[in-house]
Amino acid sequence: MIAADGVVLAVRTFAGPGADAPTVVLHHGLASSQHIWDLIVPDLSRTFRVVTFDARGHGRSTKPSSGYGFDHTVADAMAVFRATRARRPLLIGHSWGAMVALELAARHPRASSGVVLVDGGVTSMREGFASWAEARTALAPPHLAGTPVEEFRAMIPMFFGDAVEVTPQIEDIVLGVMRVGADGTIRPRLRRANHLRILHAIWEQDPFALHAHLRTPALALLARGGDAGWDARRRRAVAALRAAGSPTRIAWMDGIHDLPLQHPLDLARRIRAFARSAVR
Repeated sequence: MIAADGVVLAVRTFAGPGADAPTVVLHHGLASSQHIWDLIVPDLSRTFRVVTFDARGHGRSTKPSSGYGFDHTVADAMAVFRATRARRPLLIGHSWGAMVALELAARHPRASSGVVLVDGGVTSMREGFASWAEARTALAPPHLAGTPVEEFRAMIPMFFGDAVEVTPQIEDIVLGVMRVGADGTIRPRLRRANHLRILHAIWEQDPFALHAHLRTPALALLARGGDAGWDARRRRAVAALRAAGSPTRIAWMDGIHDLPLQHPLDLARRIRAFARSAVR
């Protein structure tokens, strides 16, 4: 457990192949947990020392009612670096975690050796919505509190369609974002109000300005072939980044948003290749 700005974060470390192995730090997405990386950790730990953690408000970390802007979430990630003695680690973020990684790299270019943005950190929420009120209404989390746990368990295959085989391990990863009460009903570990606070921080973020200030090697691994609207938004964002001369490398992966669950081995392979070719 690591204190960051008065918040206690739940952290795991996995030894690499040797004492001199480089470190990767993995940051999960919104309403997720560090366990979304469970399928990729065994492969990554063949090359790297691996650190995962539950972001504030998530998983088993402290859940304050404030501090969900990028000032605080970047500071939390930096605190994890220090506490785990991760000297200039490769920072990998998924979805909202990619946005935190992008902010950290832009603000603290010497803190990490590189960043990998897994299906996040390239599009602006403002492109898809005319106002924060509209975005808030469209993206607010569903009301799941009070749902019987077995009913929720039966819903899990619908989250992934045919893209992911729902094994017992996948069920555990998904169920891990919920508390199960003594009455057998669930409640999200991320409180609804805090979920909305994070969404508002995302609304205010300007990823294009951040990419323009990057001095850290960066790779964006983007999913394609899922929702047509989101695919189009990603393509427009990539075109805008390239037109602006962004140094961020772009690569596409056929799949859904949850690439760490769908393609963990391919994702690990691409991370290793990026570390070899771009990170010094």
